[in-house]
Amino acid sequence: MKIAVLDRRALGEDLSLAPLERFGEVIVYPTTSEEELPARVADADIVLINKVRFGRAAFDAAKKLRLICEFATGYDNISLEDARTHGVAVVNVPAYSTESVALFTFATVLSLMTHLSEYRAYVADGRYTASGVPNLLSPAYHELAGKTWGIVGCGNIGGRVAAIAEAFGAKVIVNRRREDPRFCCVDIETLCRESDILTLHCPLNEGTRHLLNAERIGMMKRSAILVNEARGAVVDSEAVACAIEEGRLGAFGSDVYDGEPLRSEDPLYRIRERENVILTPHAAWGAYEARERCLEIVCENIRAFFDGEIKNRVDI
Repeated sequence: MKIAVLDRRALGEDLSLAPLERFGEVIVYPTTSEEELPARVADADIVLINKVRFGRAAFDAAKKLRLICEFATGYDNISLEDARTHGVAVVNVPAYSTESVALFTFATVLSLMTHLSEYRAYVADGRYTASGVPNLLSPAYHELAGKTWGIVGCGNIGGRVAAIAEAFGAKVIVNRRREDPRFCCVDIETLCRESDILTLHCPLNEGTRHLLNAERIGMMKRSAILVNEARGAVVDSEAVACAIEEGRLGAFGSDVYDGEPLRSEDPLYRIRERENVILTPHAAWGAYEARERCLEIVCENIRAFFDGEIKNRVDI
């Protein structure tokens, strides 16, 4: 049995893929372009991907393919319709990155709230030493306690972020598909108007595409911090860039983009160097421990599939 790992670099090259070898021959590709994809899947029984887009042409070329393992929770890079048509099973890895993404979310928010990069730069470039003044308190920063933290999508990750925010003393409000008595649930417009910090943790679908559009961003407080840890297209990038450029949004952070890596033509590219913007390279999911868990679950998904068990299937 042949297992093709199509975008090894996206998994982190420090992670050993040796656990896959018990299932068969493992063929590893650092990256795979759209043009390279058909030839690389032609003889594969199992394909493991993280960001490679797998559509009709790939399914048509993959004559032996039985199973696609998404090395992630989200699987919007795979055409499930074509998977069903070709009789190929698709499995994902739920809940492996909760702690990692929650950590990164807070690192981003707290850095933006405290102006940490600006204060660090003030010391690093010698201005602090030259100033003769023992303190610098400008730009002013604020405590998280007492602020309103809004969350879009309150599943495993959003729920963990909510718990940590409450531990810091923030008031948490949530927008989610279904009411949940554990949270104060509000509509998206109320969330935008009331949040001092708004973080996004929802899947990308037709209901969430450009959920944060120009109109809703316009409802937000001018001092608000917006952080996207969901998918790039959940926000309207042009609307965000304009709001930052015009001073209508306090700060913005994102680890995800509508096209990755971040393209030079993406509106967010214009604001990448601003002090109130933190853009990171889709790293939030990937703490080493999270990637280890992900690989363990991928292996369990493979075992379950060939033992006739239904486990983490997203195509049925």
